[in-house]
Amino acid sequence: MTIPAKVRRSWLVTPVSQPERVSAAPSAGADVIVLDLAEFVAESDKPAARESLRDCLFPAKSTGAEVFVQIDPELMLADLSAAVWPGLDGIVVTRAETAEQIMAVDAIISDLESRRGLSPGSVALALNLETALGNHNGFEVSTASSRTCCLSLGRADLVMDLRPEPSGEIHLMQYLMQRLVTLASATGTVPLGAWWRFPDRGLHATPENTLEAALRGRAIGFKGSFCVLDNQVRPLNEGFTPSESEVAAAHGLCEAYASATASGTFTVLCVDDRVLTPDIARQAANTVAFSEACSTRDRFKIAAVDGVPIPVP
Repeated sequence: MTIPAKVRRSWLVTPVSQPERVSAAPSAGADVIVLDLAEFVAESDKPAARESLRDCLFPAKSTGAEVFVQIDPELMLADLSAAVWPGLDGIVVTRAETAEQIMAVDAIISDLESRRGLSPGSVALALNLETALGNHNGFEVSTASSRTCCLSLGRADLVMDLRPEPSGEIHLMQYLMQRLVTLASATGTVPLGAWWRFPDRGLHATPENTLEAALRGRAIGFKGSFCVLDNQVRPLNEGFTPSESEVAAAHGLCEAYASATASGTFTVLCVDDRVLTPDIARQAANTVAFSEACSTRDRFKIAAVDGVPIPVP
């Protein structure tokens, strides 16, 4: 089967050092399973985790998920050597801070691709801007490799650099989220994140709070989010998928715009007291297209579970 257009709403982070969680992850329904070597694996467990990683790749894909591996840039050679094998879709780089760092990651991946039978450039990069330096260098970092597909913030490390506000929220977090969305748009990448509210940090948020965070995140421009619990996957998939009412409204705007411009006399069109401009019509078309891509992605995962290939456009 060929994976359809890159819809990556839910990224389930799963420590490679916990075999029971690795085995359970495919049944959660995530768009992406992130096999973690960096954040939730004890230092003493990392050598064994690297040894077992290759055998985890294809089983993790059994229900249609893409599989990324999360690495520590301070251990990039060891982590990448363990991760870059057939079956890998991408690498998540924690604490991405400099262009030089990302170029080094790219070079190692290119060498491993050529030696291990992967198509050149097939391994994507998702970069976590988890420090003040990484955010400051965001544009240079995100454009250092043509592999880069997604950008995210890392709240846990950011709190160490930027301190919490009296409310418990991370200082400047709202600004940084909006900046990340802008940065992703400028660099042609996809912004990942959800708008969690204190005291949630995503790690142990309830499914209900996860859905709210996803809906708020999508409203400001995020396209998906990381999570660590299996029961957070479905709310993320739902929250980052346009609702039926949104899609119906977008179809209406597209049809109104097409009708008004067909005669060649279009100047200013108002729909429900809203001025319909070409940019708004384009946004509506994007909503329809993304909804269709989400539906295709979900059908693909169902087919993978059933073992029945489906045609993918």
